[in-house]
Amino acid sequence: MPIRALRVRWSAAALSVALTGCASVPASIAIGQDVTRVPGIAPGIAPGIAPNGPALIAPGAQPACTALADALDAAVSAAGVGDAQDARIDGARWLRVDRFEASLAARARDAAGVATWLERLRARDAAARRIEIANLPDEALAAPGAAAGIGAEVPRARDVSRPSGSGEPAGRDTAAGAGTVRSALGERVDACGHASVAQLLDDPAALAAVRAAARVPDDYEDWQRALGLYPITSLAFAVGVRREEAASSAAFAVGSRDVARGARIVAPSPDATRAVPIDWPAARDALGVPRLDAAGRRALLAAHAPVYAIAGSGPDDRFGELAFGADGRAGVDATRPVVYGRVAFTRWQGSVRIQLVYTAWFARRPPASALDLLAGHLDGVMLRLTLDDSGRIAMIDSIHACGCWHLFVPVGALHERPAPGPFVEWAFVPQRLDAVDAGSRLRVRVAARTHALEGIDTVPADPPAVDDAYGLTDDDTLRSLPAGPSRRRSLYDARGRVPGTLRAERWLFWPMGIADAGAMRQWGRHPTAFVGRRHFDEPDLLERRFEAVDPGRTRDADGTHAESARGMDPTPATSARPPPWR
Repeated sequence: MPIRALRVRWSAAALSVALTGCASVPASIAIGQDVTRVPGIAPGIAPGIAPNGPALIAPGAQPACTALADALDAAVSAAGVGDAQDARIDGARWLRVDRFEASLAARARDAAGVATWLERLRARDAAARRIEIANLPDEALAAPGAAAGIGAEVPRARDVSRPSGSGEPAGRDTAAGAGTVRSALGERVDACGHASVAQLLDDPAALAAVRAAARVPDDYEDWQRALGLYPITSLAFAVGVRREEAASSAAFAVGSRDVARGARIVAPSPDATRAVPIDWPAARDALGVPRLDAAGRRALLAAHAPVYAIAGSGPDDRFGELAFGADGRAGVDATRPVVYGRVAFTRWQGSVRIQLVYTAWFARRPPASALDLLAGHLDGVMLRLTLDDSGRIAMIDSIHACGCWHLFVPVGALHERPAPGPFVEWAFVPQRLDAVDAGSRLRVRVAARTHALEGIDTVPADPPAVDDAYGLTDDDTLRSLPAGPSRRRSLYDARGRVPGTLRAERWLFWPMGIADAGAMRQWGRHPTAFVGRRHFDEPDLLERRFEAVDPGRTRDADGTHAESARGMDPTPATSARPPPWR
């Protein structure tokens, strides 16, 4: 089918939507709930999930859409509520892209592939704009509302001052006006996004320009490296990195033998793991990306939710729910243990693979001494599980939310590819697992105070000895949290960093090119190497670093992995069983 035929037409009257009802934003969203379908945040399809709904397109809408984009962008910029998770595309006001979506441009060759790719970019922009609209103060809605023909009169909106996750209704309207304007602006965003896609499908030159511009800038500052004499100073930093890796390997050598030793065990609650079974393998769209609805995401995240073995027992070693306090600062409510889940994708071994990302937030990393450069407010520990085409865990990797301490734990017969240089941070592997039993969960040992990973093993899906239980919440809820009466804020600033989490280390590490090194960061904004360039969400991260090998070549005579040069005891192989949702 020619691309021109894929355009969806509607009368100009379709752009004028009924302004009825009110869109209040829930303060807490469960994993099973599609955050992009929540009124006031992002109705429609989830970012990265192919659409099935109708398009709202008005012929000749371009001038009105340009005016709306100008007004929205000005209001968002003035209020400082821009969302940095996805990158804007020069010349395409209604599209945004992440690194994975950018990698799909080359795969979008036929009409169906191009239409699917553009719709994925449109969905990302729509989700981001609805979050930005939700976070705008009421008084900032007048100009965008006027540009959209909604009207400039914006009464006070809803009361969302209740504590996040209290279980009470999402908030009551003190006046319907602002909520109605937000909802109507979201409809206009959808309409203009669909109009933009239709025009691109009918304009090969404009489409080619979008393909070329759909890139995510890296998160390294070249001027810092130039000023910091990076070619020279990076050699000293490489020595420090190897020293840290050696210390981590030593900790894994002890911790992986007895992950639960002296630890407090925190497992997913029965409610969090109660999931609707899904069919496997998941259906794929025209670009080969698995299609997962809310139930599918919930099932996968619940099936693989890890068990945490936390060595510390103090208040700084208890993770919980993030919320803004009365002082406007984000903090952790450890009385409400929560892990934030996300579904992502990568390209590996000729296929698009599903990735499950779990983030546990601690109140702080406490100082070990008065000169501790790494201590500071908030500390997030991120665990990512990459699934193979049968739905089993094929790779484990982890960082802290600053992008620091990136490590890999390969599962099965995987071998590291050579690094491009002797000093580059490439693929630090402190442990390996032979297999992960389909009826098991990963158990992850977390160190006291530093929250560093120290070992991984497996336990039954319902571990017998548990000290506490946690719930699962969608990671995207952190992009719009209650911040007092009639206000919402993102955990992150417009640069994708968490305010108030700066570390003193930034004054030492700046020559490596990472601005505000050590600060907690938003998904998509994680540089993970001081020496070299590496981002946590690179779509070819695993493809470039690991390859499958003949299992018979991976063991020495004593039965240990030949590639496990850091002296780790490999986890015994476990029996193969179907995925737990079958």
